[in-house]
Amino acid sequence: MPDALRVLLHGSPIGALSRSARGELAFRYDRDYSNGSGTALSPDLPLDHRPFKGERVLAYLEGLLPDDPAVRQRWAARFDVRDEAFDLLAHMGLDCPGAVQFLPETATGHEAAVAEREAAYVHVTEARIAARIRQLRADGSSWTMPDEHWSLPGAQEKFSLARRRGRWYEAHGSAPATHLIKPGIARMRHQAEVEFASMRAARLLGLNVADVDLLRPGGEVAVAVRRFDRPQDRNGTIERWHQVDLCQAIGVPPSRKYEARGGPSAETLARVLRRVSTAPEADVRRFSDALLFNYLSGSPDGHAKNFSLLLVGTQVRLAPLYDLATGLPYATRDAARQSAFAIGGVRNFGESYPKHWRAHGRALGLDEDERVERVRRFASELPDAFRTALLDEVGGDIGRRLWVRLEKRLVPACRRVESRWRSHG
Repeated sequence: MPDALRVLLHGSPIGALSRSARGELAFRYDRDYSNGSGTALSPDLPLDHRPFKGERVLAYLEGLLPDDPAVRQRWAARFDVRDEAFDLLAHMGLDCPGAVQFLPETATGHEAAVAEREAAYVHVTEARIAARIRQLRADGSSWTMPDEHWSLPGAQEKFSLARRRGRWYEAHGSAPATHLIKPGIARMRHQAEVEFASMRAARLLGLNVADVDLLRPGGEVAVAVRRFDRPQDRNGTIERWHQVDLCQAIGVPPSRKYEARGGPSAETLARVLRRVSTAPEADVRRFSDALLFNYLSGSPDGHAKNFSLLLVGTQVRLAPLYDLATGLPYATRDAARQSAFAIGGVRNFGESYPKHWRAHGRALGLDEDERVERVRRFASELPDAFRTALLDEVGGDIGRRLWVRLEKRLVPACRRVESRWRSHG
């Protein structure tokens, strides 16, 4: 197993990742790169001629890999290595989130050329996609096929495909994929449709969200999420844009992505946006809007890893939103449902008042009155947005049944907000 990996960004070498005999990780930019004005791997790993070591390097690497131990162990067994970040990325690091790639130092020839030689697209039929969805439902660790060397973060089962000229392809080697295919959480019936509807409802409210489609190959169902870090030019060439999630941006490991488990608060992340974004005021408002949507829609999984930065040239912006999914269709009456972030000190869904949103706006440096009015507007419009997404876009009997289940909890919750705003606003 090599003890050093070449690190590429946008296909060009920028530095080296090494592991000592004692297992300590270090990343060092190439001197020519650190002296330039290129894109850094992360705001927490800025351009510098000195090496970065230990936990901050590991936090960045872990953010590129699946959270699910079963997936990691499957990859480790496939290559007969340990399920540690360095070992996994040595084999599965040819296509990672953003524009970063990893190659063994032992690779011969120019790194970019080596990576390019290993890239290939293989057309897949609807039947093949359906089979992969069924396999993933049966075995949640079966994310990748033998010739695929991409890595994706997160806990939810998924796999990657590339969409080119109206056809679907598996992306082999270092070939960049364009879409995440998510069959939904197996224990939650029709969760793929719920996530699709949540994303569409957010867009109807004016939020900047990733493009999504609902796939129904061979009787299976999955959400296809277009990757915002994989744009295509007019010729269909897939580019890589760099991205980091907000845990990576501050050197926090995925295990601390939730505020309640020692992770960053909304105020902390707003400070990061104000420090690194090239449009800080707009991005903090967009971040707050996302928290507002998650709170009103009962979406509990809006943690720090579910927000990302896009780093394109000299521009750093909050990326389009992703992984929005209401939990209300699955909530039991007595279940304690909580937001991933506290809002003015309140985390339980349904317990906030205008004073809490004023405190939230104040903590994030936003206009308090504007935030309070924004909550009122979202509460007024959210039920119709979900109704449209479920009845018109999901459609059919499933869309109708999901709307009936969601309506029972969403509409009263939004009416309570409107009532409180009239009484306490």
